[in-house]
Amino acid sequence: MSLKPYIINVLNYHLDGYGHVNNARYLEFLEAARWHFFQQYGLHESLRAANLVVSRIDIRYRRATRLDDELHIHSQLTVAQSRQIILQQQILHAENGYVCATAEVTLMPTTIDGRVFRLPDDILQPFSHIISTNHE
Repeated sequence: MSLKPYIINVLNYHLDGYGHVNNARYLEFLEAARWHFFQQYGLHESLRAANLVVSRIDIRYRRATRLDDELHIHSQLTVAQSRQIILQQQILHAENGYVCATAEVTLMPTTIDGRVFRLPDDILQPFSHIISTNHE
């Protein structure tokens, strides 16, 4: 399956006082890109059942982005276990291909009251299938 990157155009309200994208905005960009990634695989029901929340994010800022830049965000699922799902994400500048930021994001399934639980096999399987498909 050929995935489309999530595309965002940097707007005025994304900028900080120095004229480049504020650090916190990158987190929002990555969140939107994760939903886009999972939607391309048709995982709406699995996401609802898993109630995934970010438990850890390691983001590395590489290059500043500015007003009117077009960014392409690529996501790749790397780990699918019963208590955690890990994605690698990369934000690229569309015009020149520069890496603007990279992130490793750990998601955990939670109950309505916020407790972590083990994903049943029927929910975990589609996530595991994505990993195996990408490594073929």
